[in-house]
Amino acid sequence: MTGLTQASRVLVRRPLFLSASILTIGAGVAITTALFSVVDRVLLQPLPFPDGGQLVSIYEARTSGQERTSLVAPVRLEDWNRLNRTFAAIAGSYSENVTDTSGGEPERLEGRRVSARFFKVFGMAPVHGRTFTDEEERFGGPTAAVISEALWTRRFARDLSVVGKTLTIGGRGYAIVGVMPREFTSAATDVWIPAQFNDWLLNARDARFLGGVGRMSPGVTLEQARADLARVQHALGGQYPKTDKDSAVEIRDLKEVRVGDYRRALVLLFGAVALLFVIAIANVAGLMLVQLHRRAGEFAIRRAIGASDRQIVTVVLLEAVLIAVAGCAAGAAASVWLTRAIATTFATVPRMVEVALDARALGFAAGASLLAVGAFGLIPALFAARREILPMLTPTGRRVSGGRHRLQGALVVSQIALSMLLAGSAALLVRSYGAMTRVALGFETANVFTFHVGAAWDEDRKLVRQLQQQILTGLQQLPGVQAAGFTNFLPAGGATLRYQVRVDGVAGPGEDGKLTVGTRSVSAGYLEALRVGLVAGEWCPDLQLGVTQGRSVIVNRRFVDLYGGGTSLVGRQLRLEQFPPSRIVGVIGNVLEDGASAPVMPYIYMCVGAGWWPDPSYVVRAEGDPRTVIAAVRHLVRSLDPGRPVFGIKMLDEVIGDGLEQPRINARLLALFAAAALGLAALGMYGLLMLLVAERHRELGVRMALGASPLDLIRLVLTGASRLVVSGMAVGLVLTLAAGHAFRAMLFGVAPHDPRALFAGVLALMVVSVAAILIPARKAATVSPTEAMRGE
Repeated sequence: MTGLTQASRVLVRRPLFLSASILTIGAGVAITTALFSVVDRVLLQPLPFPDGGQLVSIYEARTSGQERTSLVAPVRLEDWNRLNRTFAAIAGSYSENVTDTSGGEPERLEGRRVSARFFKVFGMAPVHGRTFTDEEERFGGPTAAVISEALWTRRFARDLSVVGKTLTIGGRGYAIVGVMPREFTSAATDVWIPAQFNDWLLNARDARFLGGVGRMSPGVTLEQARADLARVQHALGGQYPKTDKDSAVEIRDLKEVRVGDYRRALVLLFGAVALLFVIAIANVAGLMLVQLHRRAGEFAIRRAIGASDRQIVTVVLLEAVLIAVAGCAAGAAASVWLTRAIATTFATVPRMVEVALDARALGFAAGASLLAVGAFGLIPALFAARREILPMLTPTGRRVSGGRHRLQGALVVSQIALSMLLAGSAALLVRSYGAMTRVALGFETANVFTFHVGAAWDEDRKLVRQLQQQILTGLQQLPGVQAAGFTNFLPAGGATLRYQVRVDGVAGPGEDGKLTVGTRSVSAGYLEALRVGLVAGEWCPDLQLGVTQGRSVIVNRRFVDLYGGGTSLVGRQLRLEQFPPSRIVGVIGNVLEDGASAPVMPYIYMCVGAGWWPDPSYVVRAEGDPRTVIAAVRHLVRSLDPGRPVFGIKMLDEVIGDGLEQPRINARLLALFAAAALGLAALGMYGLLMLLVAERHRELGVRMALGASPLDLIRLVLTGASRLVVSGMAVGLVLTLAAGHAFRAMLFGVAPHDPRALFAGVLALMVVSVAAILIPARKAATVSPTEAMRGE
């Protein structure tokens, strides 16, 4: 205890050094531990379900063509369940937002319809109540609902009597039977309802609309499951050649499906944070070396009265341990808040609801602190033990040679290189994001907003049709509205639906002559509201009825360029599976449907009437500020049906911006860490230069006495600093080029060696370097020759 007490007293006498070191280590531990908690939970740990490694996503796939569909027909799920040998259960679900009218005001709920065995597949127990029974999952069975813990908390204040209460959806009562924990889903799902497929759906082999999920039996590998379902589907292809001959099955690990798109970003982020922590440790090591220089006389006296190298090392290490413990404690406390903040801010990232500071994260924090002790404590301690006694005791002696600061110089060069890496990489991502924002949309977003009106697939389609027609008519008559229509999916919304079509007189690339296209269902007025350019033909006709008269389609320019052979194709017959033949009535410009980074696909726009899609996205173009029309839209819908909620109101430019959320997050986060790295690099350079100026204090005074001007001394400091900066930049440029190639897939419209991005990184580093050099250079220029000669 004597040694620790003495070390603590020494540190207390140097409050500025102590606080700077604790803050630096604490910040590094806090940020690194918080990010480790995210990476550990999202990427490293298994899904929160029992035997989560046995869960897989199941897709239907085509044996011909390049496009894969992620949707499965209910009948095929039943076939796979009946014929497979490797699965405990296979199920499916689809999203269906519903309106609950059991309260005082109608409330829109994020819902999912689930097939039989859905909750059995996941195997997670409800936090309260139960899941569905076999009877509730069958067609004609009792209605029931399972709600999320979030809805239970938000609406029912976690009242245990919630089980047995009723939600009123589509005029029918659904008894709440259970509550699923937050960890069950990363989506914003409020309620799960049994799909209860009827006999027609259980025999419609082309009705693909379910996302499939399965639980493999214990001991079964992914390869074995794939081979088993491939065998089953091959047999089905022989039994049902018309619908199943060209179908296959694709199975993927469920965890990879959920987090796959975020893996690269999280790894990149954690790597950036780890680099920052390394820089922070290096800076504390530099501060320690500065303090060791100031205490040179103390250590020389210790050696003179008999202290061994081991004792000197112990003294310095004890001080480092105290700093590390204090920094770890502060960092661990801050990481609790920071972890919660990250989980809240990035709630859309899969599994974020599971993220929390646990024993693994605290163990990581302890390990990081131990590493810090070894890095910033042991190395300076060994350096202190190796100092010569006589030069330290002699005020007029030459205290240091240039070689003794090679280690600290190497640390500073490393900091500069890492800062250059982060700054250059951030600039690449910022440039890439900028390139995405400049991609031609093919339509105009100004003064356009979108909204939804609650409706469900199982409602009376005639009533839904009448309501939608009245809404469209009312919208077009509102003052300030230029055009209005609806679509099943908005542009750049992530819905990449692919279908196979035939066009008269056009031969597709495959043997069957089919063409692979993307699809959208649109009403009259929708494309006009977006101000999409009409290249040839005409717009969608104003169809007053529903499905049966939706026989006109519009194709995009890419469709014509790829399949038209120089002709517009207007007037040709187009055949899509399950639908009557349609006639191509127009050609429009290419619209950004699949996202900025996706290649332009041939698209068809099926002209449909009211009632085709129960819950479409309405799009309205206003003459001025669209916010002045929104209140009128709410009033219009309320006057037509007071029980229908209007929700999802957004400006169209916000919708497009949401499609760029992930690239924007990547760029902003890396830019933030690059700024922090640059600041730490500046601190490291400042510490080294201040140490050099202090140790060469007498030499600088002699130079002044011999006629050197302050500018000469500034030039001397700048010369030494410039070598560090240039060396660090050179190494950093190499690392940046290597990193650019490593995450080439994340870049859009920017080469990994983009000169503008590299120049931005170099410029940022030069600015902070100049800032770090100014104070040491000014100190060197103000050295007093008289005081320096006296050794003061």
